[in-house]
Amino acid sequence: MYLCDVTMKLARSLCCKEMKKADVVDSSGNKVGHVGDMTFTFDKELKFSKFILAGPRFEEFLESIKIKPDKDPVFDSSLITKIDEKVHLGTSVNSFKTTLDKDAIGEGEIRLSNLEKMDIVDSKGKKIGRAIDVDFDIDGSVSMIVGGGLIEEKLEAAGLKADVDIIVPGSVISSISDKICLNVSKGELATTMEDALKSADVKKVRETKAVYQEVTKVRLFSQRPM
Repeated sequence: MYLCDVTMKLARSLCCKEMKKADVVDSSGNKVGHVGDMTFTFDKELKFSKFILAGPRFEEFLESIKIKPDKDPVFDSSLITKIDEKVHLGTSVNSFKTTLDKDAIGEGEIRLSNLEKMDIVDSKGKKIGRAIDVDFDIDGSVSMIVGGGLIEEKLEAAGLKADVDIIVPGSVISSISDKICLNVSKGELATTMEDALKSADVKKVRETKAVYQEVTKVRLFSQRPM
């Protein structure tokens, strides 16, 4: 499950919330704004599609109270050359479509701002939590960071609520509509999570969390290292 057809260069794995804090710079190195929202497509796998560029705070305020049209630039993920402390584009902002263009965002695309409001249910329709973010790994894979419900209960029981992100790969998602449906049961998820929280890396988090504040990513249903 990959970011896009042309995988961008990532300095490290990161999530959408981190990406939204970064400045976006054009091909000349000029700051053109920051990421306001993102879109994804889902057809058996979750794929990163587009960024919606947000302008200065005052401009956003005017848009929010309807004093001017909401005309934020939209750009395809393939235009990103790399992401480190900034999001680097291979073009200028003048070439982008905007949110006012009818074909800028496809009908089937899912906005991150909507995805974060969705409940997650297991293969039997039982609610197990919600989507709290999306994770991008350096190999180009896209996964869901999950929280609430069962996930939060397990982390609280382990004393790790604020120290660990639980990541579910896109291959475990069966569909996305008004909710996110997984192809595994609540029991399978619980067992897999309990096993993952016994790993050596998670034990290190318990030992060092008083000193280090960095969040550890625990990937479920995957043999890839954390």
